[in-house]
Amino acid sequence: MKSTKIFIQGALVWLTQLLISDLLAISTVRPDFCLILIIYWSFQYNRSIAILSGFLMGLIIDFSGVALFFGLSPLTYSLTCYLCSGLKDSRLQHNMLHFTLCWILIIFFQFFIYCFVYYQELWDLNIKLFVINWLGTALYTLSFMGILQVIFPISRIYNVKSR
Repeated sequence: MKSTKIFIQGALVWLTQLLISDLLAISTVRPDFCLILIIYWSFQYNRSIAILSGFLMGLIIDFSGVALFFGLSPLTYSLTCYLCSGLKDSRLQHNMLHFTLCWILIIFFQFFIYCFVYYQELWDLNIKLFVINWLGTALYTLSFMGILQVIFPISRIYNVKSR
């Protein structure tokens, strides 16, 4: 049942990423719906399932032609799942504000790795433009994550409560 649910959710989000993300693109910045899904998976399932699902989702993204650098999506998704799963394991030690800031920082870190590879020429030529692209990419996906937080907050998964 768990694997069927993961497969259906992954397939729907992957199709959404393929069909809708180009319509929502602003210049070269697109929302990463798959990242949002794997963050929810990281908080919902155990660490090994989340990391494996994130890695497989990254491979699917790379094989489908959405990504430009082969291997970057599995790397960043696996790393994000690992960090978010670690945050889930220590969720009872954090209050809600600290918990939320931690997963937001994980998203910024994930997009820093992605943008460092994707915009590597900007890193050498114009660091200010690189930072603008990095923050724009991260904030664009975070805006969709914020909309989803209103509908289904991460704190409802496993009853994450403030102390």
